[in-house]
Amino acid sequence: MTIRDSDGFELVEHDPYTGRSVWSYFDGEKTVYRIDQPVDDVIRSNAEERAHAGTKWRGDWHKIGSIPMNVYRASGMHDAIGQKDDRFIARWLTDNDAWRTKDGRL
Repeated sequence: MTIRDSDGFELVEHDPYTGRSVWSYFDGEKTVYRIDQPVDDVIRSNAEERAHAGTKWRGDWHKIGSIPMNVYRASGMHDAIGQKDDRFIARWLTDNDAWRTKDGRL
């Protein structure tokens, strides 16, 4: 059985654990793929952690965010971490606070 969405994309793969779905569409010349990745649970979890994290920055280590892999790669965070570009990382996390688990200045 073929499953299609309202735009004509055909379901190729679905992971029930992560909710990730891969879709394809042939436009007559080329096949286009689309990957849907739900992020609502990560955003909700980050907000809950942020609400209980406190405001103090004491100690050696702090978790400052959880980012889904597709956002991590598409945002440039992957490259920035590899290049140790702390300014990019801090700016990106400040501008995209849905992925933050701790408030405050980075």
